[in-house]
Amino acid sequence: RMFLVDTDAGRIIEDDEVKTALAAEHPYEEWLDQGITCLDDLPDRPHVRYPHGDVVRRQLVFGYTTEDQRILMAPMAKTGGEALGSMGTDTPIAVLSDRPRLLFDYFAQLFAQVTNPPLDAIREELVTSLGSTIGPERNLLAPGPESCRQIQVPFPILHNDQLAKLVHVADGLDDFEAVVIRGLYPVAEGGAGLRAALDDVRRQASEAVANGANVVILSDRKSTRELAPIPSLLLTAAVHHHLVREKTRTSVGLVIEAGDAREVHHMALLLGYGAAAINPYLAFETVEDMIARGALADVALDKAVANYIKAAGKGVLKVMSKMGISTVASYTGAQVFEAVGLGQELIDEYFTGTASKLGGIGLDEIAAEVAERHGRAYPARPTARAHRELEVGGEYQWRREGEYHLFNPETVY
Repeated sequence: RMFLVDTDAGRIIEDDEVKTALAAEHPYEEWLDQGITCLDDLPDRPHVRYPHGDVVRRQLVFGYTTEDQRILMAPMAKTGGEALGSMGTDTPIAVLSDRPRLLFDYFAQLFAQVTNPPLDAIREELVTSLGSTIGPERNLLAPGPESCRQIQVPFPILHNDQLAKLVHVADGLDDFEAVVIRGLYPVAEGGAGLRAALDDVRRQASEAVANGANVVILSDRKSTRELAPIPSLLLTAAVHHHLVREKTRTSVGLVIEAGDAREVHHMALLLGYGAAAINPYLAFETVEDMIARGALADVALDKAVANYIKAAGKGVLKVMSKMGISTVASYTGAQVFEAVGLGQELIDEYFTGTASKLGGIGLDEIAAEVAERHGRAYPARPTARAHRELEVGGEYQWRREGEYHLFNPETVY
């Protein structure tokens, strides 16, 4: 509630009068009814199902492990919530690890450094929202009917069929156009190839904006033996900051089709670096594959996908609330993260404005980590890994072939 001291009129204006006057300035409700389109109202697209072999190859490319499936994804798909674990970790930070770690692991979210939580996401649900809109943003200081021309999404996580609707958005909405930009680079060229591919992606994004596109979909699908996927976080942040520098960022909504995003931290990072919505397609294909193989029993496919989306959404809300941010719209592009182990040159170019107290790796090392994962999916001798489809993992629980743990059988002994 508020009151306004109007010195010209010599009176105090009450809360109701202030808000009534502001609300009556424009026909906002009419604009919203005419302008907002719900994603579910767009024409349906056929569902695509991928064979087990294809899914496994992509899982190897993006570093999936059996531990990821068992400890992270299965509970999310079964219960609609994250599994509980301890806060501590006794594994090396990503930059000191001997194993190829995802770029997401090099970031940690900042949190409000007070003893009481800035926002209780469970009890204060009334003031939180996971809904957001995709599309161009107009001038805030000159509102008009075109300001409301947006596509409404109830959750920041989109399943594969919803993304297909967005790709073909022009079929349902005349004034919307979506452009898909592939984030792939020639793996043999290492860091130089990765840098050239990022430059090309940014050029394509600029062209798309200049040609009137209002939804840009960044995708790492369709990798091959020669072409490896650019890490989705690097792809997102690079395009986001490039368009900010060109002063055209508000002309488009960024949607990310990411194979490497699978846990809550990954979703939070992609949103924090500019994504309006995320389609973790391989996570859904993995859930579908687990059900088909009988590894995820007692849950129907539609329910499992809905549960996974709900769990990821609730998780993002939990992470946002640690900084006192209550809506996804405020969290998108907020960059409330610090980098641990990324070089300053990389930060300045692609993650501009992110705090990084230590130096660290650059594009060459990121490309080397991608190449190591990619090499497991496309081995020189196809029989080399025939005994096991995926790596065991070992980040959360000690495994002989897994990540190094401070508390391992030797130290315990």
